[in-house]
Amino acid sequence: MLFKKMLRDMKENKMQFIAIFLMSFITLLAFAGIGSEVQGLQDNLESYYNETNMANAYAFGNDFNESVIKDFQDMESTTGIESQFVVKSIADLDNNPRVTLHFLEKNNISRYYPVKGGNIDFNDEEGIWLDARFAEVKNLTVGDNITLEFNGVTLTKTIRGLGYSPDYVYETPENGLISDFKYQGFGYLSYKAYPNSYMPHNKLLMTTNYSTQEYYNLTREMLEDKGYDDIINGASFMPREDSGSDKQIQDEIKQHIILAVMFPIIFVIVALLILLTTMTRIVNHQRTQIGTLKAIGFENKPLIIHYLSYGFYLTLIGSVLGIIIGHNTIPYIFIGTMQSYYTLPCWDPGFNMNFILVALLIVFGSLICSYIAVKNIINEPPSTTLKPKPPKVNKTGLIENTKIWNKLSFNLKWNIRDVKRNKLRTTITLLGVIGCTVILISAFGMNDGVNDLKTWRFDDIEHYETQLILQDNVSQSQIDSIIKEVNGTPIMTKSIQIIANGDKKTQTLTVHEETLLITPTDKNRIEITLPEEGVSISQKTAELFGLKVGDEIKWHLYGNETWINSTVDAIYGNPSTQGITLTLKGAEKNSIPFEPTEIITKEKVTNKLDGVGSINNHHDMTNSWDKFTQTANLLIIILGIFAVILAVVVIYSLGLLGFTEVERDMATLKVLGFQLNDLRKLFITQYFAITLIGFIIGIPTGYYVLDSIRSNSENLYYPTDYSLSTIAISFAITIISSVIVNFLLSNKLKNIDMVEALKKERE
Repeated sequence: MLFKKMLRDMKENKMQFIAIFLMSFITLLAFAGIGSEVQGLQDNLESYYNETNMANAYAFGNDFNESVIKDFQDMESTTGIESQFVVKSIADLDNNPRVTLHFLEKNNISRYYPVKGGNIDFNDEEGIWLDARFAEVKNLTVGDNITLEFNGVTLTKTIRGLGYSPDYVYETPENGLISDFKYQGFGYLSYKAYPNSYMPHNKLLMTTNYSTQEYYNLTREMLEDKGYDDIINGASFMPREDSGSDKQIQDEIKQHIILAVMFPIIFVIVALLILLTTMTRIVNHQRTQIGTLKAIGFENKPLIIHYLSYGFYLTLIGSVLGIIIGHNTIPYIFIGTMQSYYTLPCWDPGFNMNFILVALLIVFGSLICSYIAVKNIINEPPSTTLKPKPPKVNKTGLIENTKIWNKLSFNLKWNIRDVKRNKLRTTITLLGVIGCTVILISAFGMNDGVNDLKTWRFDDIEHYETQLILQDNVSQSQIDSIIKEVNGTPIMTKSIQIIANGDKKTQTLTVHEETLLITPTDKNRIEITLPEEGVSISQKTAELFGLKVGDEIKWHLYGNETWINSTVDAIYGNPSTQGITLTLKGAEKNSIPFEPTEIITKEKVTNKLDGVGSINNHHDMTNSWDKFTQTANLLIIILGIFAVILAVVVIYSLGLLGFTEVERDMATLKVLGFQLNDLRKLFITQYFAITLIGFIIGIPTGYYVLDSIRSNSENLYYPTDYSLSTIAISFAITIISSVIVNFLLSNKLKNIDMVEALKKERE
């Protein structure tokens, strides 16, 4: 009997219950969908690291002899160590791509992962095991030959295998802003393939069970105790988390986690509040039925269970379907774009018990909301419950006691009083609109940020046509020749570590003379002049460390463990390169040798110059930025769809609920002579006003949401801001959704059954 009653009630209030189901479904669809993508990325990355015994730390130097390597190995904190010789070479292929070569005697740490062909043969003098993604772009396969040049030496090797490396999950770009395998790749070779009899060892890979900071301290103590001053001053230590590859993918994971958690919260809150509103109305409407059931012998317990089951079944089914469909669909939407940036052997979605936990929280929340709605009536005796509920007595509000009230139109007076009578429904509708606005503002604000960074970097700061990346072994005479031939400006970029306010991070040092090809700007994109001998830091660096002008920092170049104490003399804005910028005089003052790594020029250079490794033109760099924005654009589309669904479901379901609550009033007004258009205007005014207020509140709320997303990237900086077009587009989507839904609802005014409506009790 009670089950049939539940089905009948659901049929009579189907839109409200559909809304509850949809909110539960969309919540878990978004949370489990994006969460599965993030969890899969984490699981696949961790599995890949474990399978290949990924290094925990690296040391870089000119040459680590066997004695130093043995001393590292003998440390209790070292569980494994290997040495390599790593050098960048130029391949004799289109675009003169850079191939980073690794000559090694063994490969038990950060192991090469074969995809095609065999594993590395350390007795093979003629073979090379090549980056599979680079080979794919260059149409190379096992058995082909490839010619490479480095340090004046030319090698021609036969490709024995194609594969991946855990050190190259993300390949630091050689051209543009993101990895482009037309211009870069890596290769592994046996030490026997090295062209000279003696092979130096300039890179150490180490594994440890200690934290990287503890391990760094222990290794430094060991080097000091052994008297390796030349190693301390000439080498650098890098933990895995500071490597370009791991740092980039971990930043990506952090941003996706925020999106997976933040937006479903809005749907959870709205779903439970809709349920509370709906169940409160149903229970109040059925108080005489409840009294009758109690009078004929039904106990309180089965009646409570009956009303609790409404939300229980809907949220349970919606949550389960959301998990299943989200887990099996949304991760695959992102995979294609993610694969263009990152290299993993497996891209399976992951599963997290938090998906089930959130589903249980929604179901448990539905039980609480249903119980809140039913508890007071259930506890009343049958004699009280059988009586109609006394109508609400509206107290005179503040505005009604002013002269303004008499000047208001009937439309405004009626809607103000209706809002007062139905505060919960109004609040939920307002929250739904705010949530829709926050999602839209965040999505389009991200798009604004990405586009602003492009114009900021390539129009406001950089004014050169060509960037010439120099070879590692380039001589000063070659640099001078290139500068003269292309009328260029030399620039040095080096990796550095900065310590400030108890935090340590890897950043970039940029050194160049004052030039018209680079215009420094502040965070508002206004042109500034950097101090000639001072230390300037980027705005993002200042935010990460909590710094301001006048604060003290310590920093050092990788490859030189001598720490430099500096005062922050200026803060500038840069969208893509974070760290410290010095002039040539500033570098000289801090005893930093100026060793150019690139040359920029206004001229369009296409021919290969002696000493130049690769050439990046303006078109290539802007194209790489456009490719970089693909994930953001995909995310914008998904968030926009969720936002529209949220707005439509909330406004329609609660609007329909509001319509049933005022149906008797509308019928009364029709009897009094109000025309259909008058009633339509009366009905639409309230929801349009709520939508407008919700949108206004959602704009600053979206700002803070966008700021939390932005702050999780350590490499990119863009001010948290959005354009007028973003506000206009978000407004148009929100308002149009509201107008369409309210127009559909207002059409129901034509079909009011006057007799039945006037028989209804006032809610």
